[in-house]
Amino acid sequence: LGDELKCSTPRAQRTGSTMHWRGVYTGLAEMLSPADGQVQEKCDYDLVMPLALLFYYAVLYAPHVPPGSELLLKAASIYHSFLTWPVPYCDVFRQLLTFISDELKAPGISFQRLVRTEQGLPMKNYQSSTVTVLLLNRSEVQSDFLSIAEKLSGSEPPRHATLVLLLEHLYQGTFGTRCDLDSLHRLLKAKTLEELSEIYTSAAEAQEIAAASSDPVLARERLQCALRDIAGAAALPAMAGDVQPRRLQPIAIPPARCYTYSWDQDNFGKHRGVPV
Repeated sequence: LGDELKCSTPRAQRTGSTMHWRGVYTGLAEMLSPADGQVQEKCDYDLVMPLALLFYYAVLYAPHVPPGSELLLKAASIYHSFLTWPVPYCDVFRQLLTFISDELKAPGISFQRLVRTEQGLPMKNYQSSTVTVLLLNRSEVQSDFLSIAEKLSGSEPPRHATLVLLLEHLYQGTFGTRCDLDSLHRLLKAKTLEELSEIYTSAAEAQEIAAASSDPVLARERLQCALRDIAGAAALPAMAGDVQPRRLQPIAIPPARCYTYSWDQDNFGKHRGVPV
């Protein structure tokens, strides 16, 4: 989403229960429903942005949205009515509708794009990158916050671990409990960085192609076929058969690349190549 919906990235505790996520979606959809009257009929501008953020992050962090679920479709039908609201509210819901459309065709693609952008993993034809910069006045910042900021600034997740995480998320988001995440993790972890990069590039491109399609059902079917072929070629676990009685596993977004600077550094961004 745009700047309005990217002002923060909560790292809340999450559960892998499908019923939990279904309850989150349903509750948020009902709170924004025109029939409910709490937001649209009363023109409650104070509620609409927080609820949009809650819905966005609920979907972003969901391990898997079942293909037969109507929750995203229901949300889209509700949020479409907010396009008549003034700026910036209508712009937020226009972006939210695009977000829902992409998720219907390529589950989990928003998570993938966010992590790639924050970790500096550009793909061919999808070049984008975000760098988080903390500009601090040390005399005004509490020591515990400063310690955390410096720790984040001094380390980045290894590229190998990031690619393993992205592939785990991509396959679980697409196949749900048909994906044996534990077996997938073991096999991916044994791959070299070059092998992982090749696998992920193919899988991510298949996901982007699906998101660009016009038919959500056909897009998901083709994406699943492409990901099965990629898994087979890489000797990864088969993603076939019925839904298995295993729990979905939530996958956390890794900390974004972060740089910390003090107010007294006049050469801000020069030494480390940070764009300003």
